[in-house]
Amino acid sequence: MCWACGTDLNNDHDDPGAITTSTLKSAAEMTGTSIPSVVSNLVMALGEFTGEVSKQSDAIETPYAACHVLKASEERRFTLGVAYPANKPDATKAADGHRDFVSAEVLEKTAHEWLHKYRDVNLFHKDGTSGHFTPAESYIWRFPDWEIRSPVDNQTYVVKAGDWLLGGYWDEYGWELVKAGLVNGWSPEGTAKRKMPSPERLAQLRVS
Repeated sequence: MCWACGTDLNNDHDDPGAITTSTLKSAAEMTGTSIPSVVSNLVMALGEFTGEVSKQSDAIETPYAACHVLKASEERRFTLGVAYPANKPDATKAADGHRDFVSAEVLEKTAHEWLHKYRDVNLFHKDGTSGHFTPAESYIWRFPDWEIRSPVDNQTYVVKAGDWLLGGYWDEYGWELVKAGLVNGWSPEGTAKRKMPSPERLAQLRVS
């Protein structure tokens, strides 16, 4: 089945009206962006069409999420996931050629500041899309490794001491995005000052 149906994303059903991965790739090439950006714009257009979202700014080129959803409850519209891992380098280099990481101490301070001052979650890094998620849990994992299988991609992930976890409830519109696989984790926004890590700090980095 095609993207419109939800599975087997490359099957066009021999129907020119089907939306496949190739369709999205062509659209991305036409606009000079990426498939995530195209899908993000489609979600925003849907929100405008249904009156759910008011578009206030252009999209920011970004992957859907940095971290994966670990738990989900269809009945309660609840999800729980790692907002950001501690001492884990980026999987790939950033545009400036660096692979960054956040120490457990800085991550804890950031998590506490977010909970105290902001508590806001938007969709796809776009202004005007907040209000679809209500935080209920935000905490630092302080226990032995927690291995859990994600209901989103059926992959097994490990939560480690120092990781920031965020959980909460979605409204009906947000939950439809979660079930469609368009919202599958957290990608924190913000600024930070980069500094050269010490050998001792590098020795603390994790590989997974």
